[in-house]
Amino acid sequence: MTNKLEEFANSKFIKKLQESSVKLSQSPTFGTISQGMGGTMGLIMIGAVVQIICAIGGLLFGWKAGNPIYDALYMPYELTMGLLGLFMSFTLAYNYAKRLGVKAQIQSGFTSMVCFILVCAPLISATTESGKTIRCLNIGAMGANGIFCAILIGLVSVRITKFAVDHNWAIRMPDVVPEGILNSFNSIIPSGLNILFWYGLASLISSLTNGSMTLGTLITTAISTPLSYLVSPFGMIFIVIIFCLSWFFGIHGGSVVFTAIMPIYIAAYATNAELAAAGQPLVFNPIFLYGCLTVLGGSGNTLPLCIMGLKSKSKQISAVSKAALVPGLFNINEPAIFGFPILYNPILVIPFILNSLVVMIFLYIGYQFNLMSLPQVLIMTTLPVGIQQFMSSLDWRNIIFCVLMFPVVYMVYYPFYKIYEKQCLEKEAAESDN
Repeated sequence: MTNKLEEFANSKFIKKLQESSVKLSQSPTFGTISQGMGGTMGLIMIGAVVQIICAIGGLLFGWKAGNPIYDALYMPYELTMGLLGLFMSFTLAYNYAKRLGVKAQIQSGFTSMVCFILVCAPLISATTESGKTIRCLNIGAMGANGIFCAILIGLVSVRITKFAVDHNWAIRMPDVVPEGILNSFNSIIPSGLNILFWYGLASLISSLTNGSMTLGTLITTAISTPLSYLVSPFGMIFIVIIFCLSWFFGIHGGSVVFTAIMPIYIAAYATNAELAAAGQPLVFNPIFLYGCLTVLGGSGNTLPLCIMGLKSKSKQISAVSKAALVPGLFNINEPAIFGFPILYNPILVIPFILNSLVVMIFLYIGYQFNLMSLPQVLIMTTLPVGIQQFMSSLDWRNIIFCVLMFPVVYMVYYPFYKIYEKQCLEKEAAESDN
């Protein structure tokens, strides 16, 4: 096993992959993305803990949205993970400005946040119970759904700022003016250019779509619309790959893919619910294979990856694994996706995709040969590993399937994990020497 792993690690394919990974990590752009995501890990962990508490409350006490206790407990999640894209737009711009040597780092972060709101979450009208019309922000577009826009705006806005600074587009002030005030005046023109650019883009998209789309929804729609026509056993392979690649590029995979297949997904569950109530045999729908993505630890089945990382000699991997383990048991894997990270990581994205496809094959076999039960109860919330599979099918065999898939997923991740661990150890050793 060790020899095979060494041969694989030294193969031309892996060597090229490692070279690409090193180049990406050394690039200011991709280094900023990784650092920007790391800056939001505390918020991600708070959101994960809140989700776990609410999930346990739902199982034990039947809490759900609308329950005063549930709503009160869920509020920290809405203010952390629910605004993740907004916070990430700041951390990305701040770190990118720092890497490019732009002095107005904090101003760059705030400018990025303003532009993110202009593009992804413009003001909407709402009517209060008293009949008064108010203007408010659409915070539903500021969470994980807006990560890709946050990355795009954070990077481009700093480039616009740097362009303005390099060309001395600034308001001149006497030398006796305090530095804080001077920096504020110097940031007026770059910030103004950014607002004009991004607000102009947002207005153009709104005008062309009659106000029905923002940049974020336009990107999601452009990717998701073709996917709705691919619901078949072979088409699901493509859908799973798009789901995983979306996460790799910083786009919320669930938002892109599930938006496209949701009507078919709900209809398939409704059909089986009616058949079960009538005492009739359940029917297979290829959309049920979508479940392969979240069997063990959330998107990409990252729980085995977290477990193998607990004993890693790499400080980064060990710390992330410890932080991501408990959320992973509840199928919450943002700490793993942003911590390892999976995003923009060409080494870990391969098993991230591959294990989902392998699990999908076993899931298809299980359904076709009646080794497990077809789903009939629509579950639209986060539940612990195995519980969701049981509650959606009411069959204990579906829990056994999760247990059997653990070593399979573990083996898919393992060789790539060892390669990535070696890379992290070399990086940490170099940093320690410096």
